[in-house]
Amino acid sequence: MSLRDTDVNLYDFERLRRDFGSFVEGGDTIPGRTERELVGAGYQRILTETARIVAHQWQNHLDRSALKGFLFYGGVGIGKTTMAKRLAYEMCRVMGDDGSRATRVNEVAFVLVDGADIARGRYGETEERLRELFEYARDGEAGYHSHKHDDDPKRRTVLLFDDVESLFLTRSSAGAKEWHFSQNSVFFHNIDELDTAHTSVVLTTNRLDLLDAAIVDRFMSYEFGAPAEQVLVEVARSKAQLQGLTEEEVEPVLQLIRTEGRVRSIREVERLVTRAYVDKVLAG
Repeated sequence: MSLRDTDVNLYDFERLRRDFGSFVEGGDTIPGRTERELVGAGYQRILTETARIVAHQWQNHLDRSALKGFLFYGGVGIGKTTMAKRLAYEMCRVMGDDGSRATRVNEVAFVLVDGADIARGRYGETEERLRELFEYARDGEAGYHSHKHDDDPKRRTVLLFDDVESLFLTRSSAGAKEWHFSQNSVFFHNIDELDTAHTSVVLTTNRLDLLDAAIVDRFMSYEFGAPAEQVLVEVARSKAQLQGLTEEEVEPVLQLIRTEGRVRSIREVERLVTRAYVDKVLAG
């Protein structure tokens, strides 16, 4: 079986723009700035470094780079997946993908993969699904290249394996089974053969201790710490604005954030703002 766009969790330019808004600053500077930008110096540092690395490899056609991608690790709900999406959106801007789909020369896609996307019941089927995902990232939708030539344009892809510890356990783990070793082997092979001029892989995990060391060694690692209070406040205000909440209506959430230890993650902030929005609607 070959994969089509409808078989994967695909984010194209338009879907990414819904998350971050339009670019308001750009030019030759990497990264540009979006309407709903990542807040905080730590997040901006990671975005700047990863975007410049991927842009260099894609623009200079470095198809056999030793740097295959990035490993984002840290607690739950602190922005690892969002960072991967923002990286892909930045690559859309850098490569000239504006959503028009006029040509695949500048098209960039973001594909989010979790365990449910590749897990299969029979031995060997999960490994085959992994191979198909990497082929899809390299060649694009099945059928598009049915009459392709070597010089045909390829779509560029950021391939995210979210919560990767659920897929590729360390071989020393008590929970590791024989099929884990087989999956890891397929993953290692495809990473080692990755066309880094067209594909970059991002892994996220909140259990670095469960990841196979051979996987960790193949990626550039970034630790995501607990977001600073300023970051959580800005996220709360941004989410509140999207929900039509006033500063007064979001103030109880801000007070919780400013109370040390009460709020620790971006995901928790989003839940609190959503609760405030629901309370407003029900009270109205």
